[in-house]
Amino acid sequence: MSLQAVVLSLLDGITDPSVRSDIATTIYFLRDVFLSGKIKPDELKSELVDIVSTVVDITHPDLLPDEKKKKVDMIVDQLYRAIRMSTLKMRMMGKYRISPVE
Repeated sequence: MSLQAVVLSLLDGITDPSVRSDIATTIYFLRDVFLSGKIKPDELKSELVDIVSTVVDITHPDLLPDEKKKKVDMIVDQLYRAIRMSTLKMRMMGKYRISPVE
């Protein structure tokens, strides 16, 4: 699933456009910071857990702690994989110092 699809799925239960925008912008910011190499994968996952946990608290307040943890872990895993896929080309180009072809 693409990063955009995962983010939209996460935002499904939130109706306030400004809150939706803030959450999406934060996730894309984390993607960009990860791409720049300023945070490590574990730091990225930790930040994503904080964001997703907050969103799940708001959108699914009735979940039991075990259910919430499963849901948060599943969404964080989806986001992390989508971010890795969306940054794959740039990370490889940076790793091997190849400039993009225009």
